[in-house]
Amino acid sequence: MYKIKNPHQKRTLYVTLVRSFIEHCSPIWTPRQVGLLNKLEAAQKRAIKWIMGVSFTLSWSDSTYFEHLCNFRILPIKEQFNFNDMKLFYKVINGLVPVTLPNYLSIKEPNDIHHDTRSSSNILYGVDYSTVKYNNARPISAPFRNGFFYRSFEYWNDIPAEI
Repeated sequence: MYKIKNPHQKRTLYVTLVRSFIEHCSPIWTPRQVGLLNKLEAAQKRAIKWIMGVSFTLSWSDSTYFEHLCNFRILPIKEQFNFNDMKLFYKVINGLVPVTLPNYLSIKEPNDIHHDTRSSSNILYGVDYSTVKYNNARPISAPFRNGFFYRSFEYWNDIPAEI
């Protein structure tokens, strides 16, 4: 049996076989419970140790772990899920996928522009900084609050307008 020793080959295997499986359709099924996210992050921490060829029993601080993630250009699980949400939300807003915004969300009108985040900008220098607003009272039920559109529109509006 061939043992892979090159960390970059191991990283490629991890990203291709494991992360792609975890991220598949993540905007639909992403867990929002801290405990579930921690379990996925623990699995990734173990994978990073495998990539580096260190013992699984070695204890790392969070800063050391994040440093290794940066070195291998891998996002933490929660941030990758948020990134995937934003990619799909961008595609929905711009009509790049056959999905439309639900009727409880809409794009803000240009006269609502005041500041420099998406929640207060719309079009600046000819670039679309679409902001989404909620048309109804805030939902009470947790399943609705954790759904793709609700969690994405809030995150989307917090992104700086220049991004």
